[in-house]
Amino acid sequence: MASCITAADGEHRNRSGTSLADIQVDLNLYGTLAAFAGGKYIAQKKVSLHEGAVIRDLMDLLAIPYDQKSYLFINAVLCDVPGLLASLGEPLRDGDRVGIFSLQHMWPYQYRDGIRMSESLTEALRKHGAIHNTY
Repeated sequence: MASCITAADGEHRNRSGTSLADIQVDLNLYGTLAAFAGGKYIAQKKVSLHEGAVIRDLMDLLAIPYDQKSYLFINAVLCDVPGLLASLGEPLRDGDRVGIFSLQHMWPYQYRDGIRMSESLTEALRKHGAIHNTY
């Protein structure tokens, strides 16, 4: 999270004392991850975060274990896949829509070709190799 302090009035400020605005993201959790937002199979939740927040902050806020994350999307852009942690540093902006799938849920094969991917995921796949699923 962006380095910040909480003032006596409850407002969040950066180290120089400038007020930090909160942002709201729409979070959708699928499968077993839904329990982290009060759901059973699917959970939808508006989450307030500090300006400058990244995916790591969102997952930490809800205590979602990194190793339980499968596919992760931000605004319909694929940002992470099972076995990688490419998305933890992805910045979040006010109004973003985030979807996180549990490991028990596969992403249908027919939708995989041509999907938009984040730069961090593209780089991680270049470094670690392509995705391989076993059935």
